[in-house]
Amino acid sequence: MESKPSVILLYHRFGSPLNRSTVSGQYVTAGLLRAQLRSMFAHGYRPATLTQLVTDPAYAHGYFTVTIDDGYTSVGEIAWPILRELQVPTTLFVVVDGIGGTNSWDQREGDIVVPMLSESELRRLAAEGLAMGAHTLTHPRLTQLDDAALQREVAESGARLAQLLGTPVTTFSYPYGNWDTRVRQAVIDAGYTLATATKLKDAAPWPERPASDPFSALRVNMRWNTIPFALHNKIARAYAKEGR
Repeated sequence: MESKPSVILLYHRFGSPLNRSTVSGQYVTAGLLRAQLRSMFAHGYRPATLTQLVTDPAYAHGYFTVTIDDGYTSVGEIAWPILRELQVPTTLFVVVDGIGGTNSWDQREGDIVVPMLSESELRRLAAEGLAMGAHTLTHPRLTQLDDAALQREVAESGARLAQLLGTPVTTFSYPYGNWDTRVRQAVIDAGYTLATATKLKDAAPWPERPASDPFSALRVNMRWNTIPFALHNKIARAYAKEGR
């Protein structure tokens, strides 16, 4: 396994993709989630926490972890029971203003209404072992904000989530994978210890491994059709195209 870089899997929504959503490709069924996780184990990957994988060089190869963005109710209803059963460390990145509400940022672009986890549900999941991180207040494109709005979205989201959970929030996820050096610095200034992305800023090289820059930890996006064979091809292509 030493030749295989560690992998961060990214999920959003769970359930049937056969709906009117404008992002139906984000839906992963319970059966597919279970198959993906079992396939990671079958290929020799071992589970690790996000913090271990991103910040500890000992976890640079042969490990995997799961991250979930936004905070939909399907996380608690569908995904978490499976992840907990298979003992896969998972981090949920929460859109804080969406707690107990709906996906207003996607609705503005024509998507269907999807319910978000409530405060009590988030507390219960955290008590059961689901790690929590901040995903801003309103899910904006951070590079498009002025400095004051950027600071508020980054810092206040973590502070409010920490107050809700009664525990420090030290991890952050860039909405839309949208970040640059200014956004990265705002995350550092807010006191986070790591941040996850879905892509690098323009013209930046892919890091040697996920732990090489704890504030741009790259993830492999899971979709409705990422069957195990496609999953491992996707992982291999992500590294091969950057000469890894």
